[in-house]
Amino acid sequence: MTLGFSKSFRHAFDPVWANDFDESCVTTYNANFGDHCFPGDIVDLLNSRAVHIPKADVVIGGPPCQGFSLLNKKRDGDVRKQLWRPYFEVIQRSGAKIFVMENVPQLLGSFEHGEIVGAAEAMGFKVWGDVLCAADYGAPQTRRRAFIIGCKFFDPKLVFPPRKTHFNQLKGGNWSPCSLTSLN
Repeated sequence: MTLGFSKSFRHAFDPVWANDFDESCVTTYNANFGDHCFPGDIVDLLNSRAVHIPKADVVIGGPPCQGFSLLNKKRDGDVRKQLWRPYFEVIQRSGAKIFVMENVPQLLGSFEHGEIVGAAEAMGFKVWGDVLCAADYGAPQTRRRAFIIGCKFFDPKLVFPPRKTHFNQLKGGNWSPCSLTSLN
């Protein structure tokens, strides 16, 4: 997500802080975006006095999805379903006015989704959420992902979801690879 918000894609955002549990991911991130990604458990980092969350306009990210994934047959009671809470603590500490959260489609409509929307609205955000298909926007895959967007100064549902950029014009413009893919 950092790359999509970067100057490489003609956006004016500069990444200032990141976190990943996996050391290899941190190394790769820092090699590509600067030395500001920190390894470790986000809960431990947020509890550490040594960690400073810098001011930011936008917080982007995807809390772990395993708790919501259809592949997780023991997802009831999975503690990873609560890792959206530290994500929101980062939003609060940074003073961000916008957030973009990405996850598996099963997040939307879940009990935790209701908690996320409620927490965001309590923080003053207007919230929008939907499932988007990467192929509809030019990615060479039919990956479906849930997005939850919050904004304090504008209602995101007025501009989201974004207009699809890729579709089959021979079928009237309504076809996309995702509309032909069944995930059931």
